[in-house]
Amino acid sequence: MALKITEETVRAIIKKRPEISHKGTFGTLQLFCGSKNMTGAPYLAASGALRCGVGLLYISATGRLKRILQSGLAEPVFCGMKISPRATAFVVGCGSGKKAKYVKMILSQSKPAVIDADAITWLSKHKKHLFKKRCETVLTPHEAEMSRLTGRDISYISQNRELCAAEAAKEFNSVVVLKGHETVIAFPSGETLINTTGNSGLAKGGSGDVLAGMTGSLLAQGYSPEDSATVAVWLHGKAADELASDISKHGLLPSEIPYAAAKIFAWFE
Repeated sequence: MALKITEETVRAIIKKRPEISHKGTFGTLQLFCGSKNMTGAPYLAASGALRCGVGLLYISATGRLKRILQSGLAEPVFCGMKISPRATAFVVGCGSGKKAKYVKMILSQSKPAVIDADAITWLSKHKKHLFKKRCETVLTPHEAEMSRLTGRDISYISQNRELCAAEAAKEFNSVVVLKGHETVIAFPSGETLINTTGNSGLAKGGSGDVLAGMTGSLLAQGYSPEDSATVAVWLHGKAADELASDISKHGLLPSEIPYAAAKIFAWFE
């Protein structure tokens, strides 16, 4: 039976940030996200990552996408489409479109990665790369992406969320975050968790991009894939709950989640 993620669960995982530290202490995350018509996705993923404490953020972007992101993001380092040797974790897929093929390159190296959105869709047609991967992975599908990845009908997945997440985690040797109401997190070990936070205000485009960035940030800081997913999912939902109380479920925006999540970290410091 799946356990529920609570504030106490998260409190037991989050580490204290040492006062004697520098940006290298908290890892380097590299994003392979965004495309011509999806410029918001890397912005949201970057915001989620930075507000969750990563020391350095690299964004792989070129041309127009790079110029657009540079106008709105002051903190990241922008680089080309090759893996940086400084990266300690990766996020790939958020709004990537055809560029999601870069997931193949990321799976061939040894550092952990969050695989989201278009990268999951790409892998659904090239599953051999999941079976050959060298790195630990966190897959973050919604039900339609899970359907593409597993071949199961969406209706079946909707009615058997825990089972489908657990089967996928075992098959692909990955942590699987099946997003939706009461998000399910499944580990390759067979353990499953049910999230207790979040609300319908998260049912907006961009919420998943923020979650991917948050998860990647924790991975880059040295948290395990299991702990990164657990903390990020709970924190993402809790931030939405705080925003719903302050604004409304109708009116909260994905772009507001990173700042709300950052404030919740104060509970654990």
